[in-house]
Amino acid sequence: MDITESIKSIPVSNGALDIIRRRALPALGAVILAYALWDVYTYSMPQSPEESRPAIQYLFPRFYMWLFGAFAVALAWGTLKAIRAPIWRLAAAAGFLLMVVLAVIGTPDSFPFYAPGQDQHVVEGQRVREIDDISFGLLGMEVTPASLDNKVDDVVGWMVDNWKSFFRELSNSLLKIMVPMNNALQEMPMWLFIIVSALAAWRVSGYRVATVTVVGLLFVGIFDLWPEAMLTITVIVTATVLSIVTAIPVGIAMAKSDALEGMIRPVLDLMQTMPSFVYLIPAIFFLGIGIVPAVMATMIYAVPPAIRLTNLGIRLVSPELIEAARAFGTTPMQLLLKIQLPLARPTIMAGVNQTIMMALAMVVVAALVGAGGLGAEVYAGIQQLEFGRGLMGGLAIVVLAVILDRVTQGMAKDPRMQRDS
Repeated sequence: MDITESIKSIPVSNGALDIIRRRALPALGAVILAYALWDVYTYSMPQSPEESRPAIQYLFPRFYMWLFGAFAVALAWGTLKAIRAPIWRLAAAAGFLLMVVLAVIGTPDSFPFYAPGQDQHVVEGQRVREIDDISFGLLGMEVTPASLDNKVDDVVGWMVDNWKSFFRELSNSLLKIMVPMNNALQEMPMWLFIIVSALAAWRVSGYRVATVTVVGLLFVGIFDLWPEAMLTITVIVTATVLSIVTAIPVGIAMAKSDALEGMIRPVLDLMQTMPSFVYLIPAIFFLGIGIVPAVMATMIYAVPPAIRLTNLGIRLVSPELIEAARAFGTTPMQLLLKIQLPLARPTIMAGVNQTIMMALAMVVVAALVGAGGLGAEVYAGIQQLEFGRGLMGGLAIVVLAVILDRVTQGMAKDPRMQRDS
């Protein structure tokens, strides 16, 4: 008999393990809990009658410290239980123990640390950092990290100088689309727009959404926000159409190539996590002030969900169904247009829905570059401290968001499903 099998055949009693698990561990937990409560109490109590220790500065920070420690221990324990290999479990335990030791005895007294060449000054009660030029040699070249922002500005300035005609043509082309659309919406009677919107909502999502559409648009008109709402719709529709036209081909290409998906995904992460105000800077540089930079900044911010969900929807199509379609001799274009895109329609429409919602989230930000619309009402309310004006503008944006959200959700449903009437 093999030695391993002989060892496994030896009966081992689990009584000691049961005693540790049922008695020792709860007792140890009770002792730690009691010590934590005692530590929080003694730390938050004044040490002398003259001393005052406010709870917000002493009690709660100490309590949160123990709470965070308990969460960290639970997370480490769950991680160790999930590791099956003994050697890796031992290595993970040693790593956790090392982090605990560093947290207890190695905590620095002050933050943050400053690199060589960085000085900390106090000017009128505010901390200001002066960063000297730190340079080092890399592959025979002198690298100065502190001057990177200046290099970026130089590149942007060169692009503005040399590509001025291209950006002017792009701006004029978008204006040729948006100005007639805005004029048509402004001149259209309010009752006609409400009827058309209600019929479209009823046709796609049912009478409940149609009723919400009528009530919401009447609210916008009653509070004299109709011109601003039409301008906002112009910006949102233009940005959404441009986003969809860009997102669907890119999403299809990502679904067809894993390498392309790996390259584009970090770019989408950057586009979604970058603060939305940052997109206004290059938009102003290249396109000036007005609704065109607002549309481009909104498009950059809102296009990633549509790309991601188009890619996901096509990848979720059943491989068996694709193989069956190929067995019947379908071409790649027929497979895409008649099999993959129809089946991925709910997921793609969910991406369109998220794109519209993110575009509406940029309405107020876009007002900073002269886009106007409902975002300008909210911004004016902030500037002039007029709560009612800002509230009405915000509620009008919510109305448009609810209507567009319900309509696009209805478009994502299977058209063969029976609608309520």
